Amino acid sequence: MEKRPVIGVSGPFNHEKQQMLFGERYANTLLRAGALPVLLPRTTDEATVCALLDSIDGLLLAGGGDVLPARFGEETLPACGKPDEIRDEFELLLLKHALLRRMPVFGICRGVQMIAVALGATLFQDIESQLGLPRVNHYQELPYDDATHVVRFKEGGLLERITGTSVMPANSMHHQSIKEAGDRVRIEGITMDGVIEAISAADNDAVFGVQFHPEYFAHYSDFAYRLFTYFVEKATEYMK
Repeated sequence: MEKRPVIGVSGPFNHEKQQMLFGERYANTLLRAGALPVLLPRTTDEATVCALLDSIDGLLLAGGGDVLPARFGEETLPACGKPDEIRDEFELLLLKHALLRRMPVFGICRGVQMIAVALGATLFQDIESQLGLPRVNHYQELPYDDATHVVRFKEGGLLERITGTSVMPANSMHHQSIKEAGDRVRIEGITMDGVIEAISAADNDAVFGVQFHPEYFAHYSDFAYRLFTYFVEKATEYMK
């Protein structure tokens, strides 16, 4: 049987129950795409982070809470949510060494924000208060399987090439977003109201992310599923 790439997943943490969380939709979509997903135990020990990366072929940063504004050089605004500082530090260490190794990285929702910050970008801490966009425009209620807006991908860009479409229906569950991308980040997609929804690393097509949650409709949308198959293909190349 052909060896399958191992995808390390960093997910949210339930502080009340002291539990690391791994959404089943992430797992099922990665399995279907031909990968073996594993949940990475969070740590702030750099040597352990490197050892974890030694054991995987690709890194997926899942959704979750707000990024601490100090990570991108800003004071915390009242509308910013409570951060998970250990997760921030863990994921920035993961990204530091994954980027050095040129390991494939896929960021979803919070994950795309972490990639952006690691590459020198800044974030809007709250798009409603800072951009005047109604919360409902980017923070939908259940079910998350339904699209609430569309993302327009850059013509000829990486995300258009991956998905095979220039306009993709997307769900939306966030109140932070990328503000200033900087020169190490390529903007790959935006919404009609100007929110950045997709990026890639300027020097590496194996590092990319989306602000929406494609795992919720990858089972019926080829556009969404292709994001995962592309990521797994890159992880397979890295493994070999």
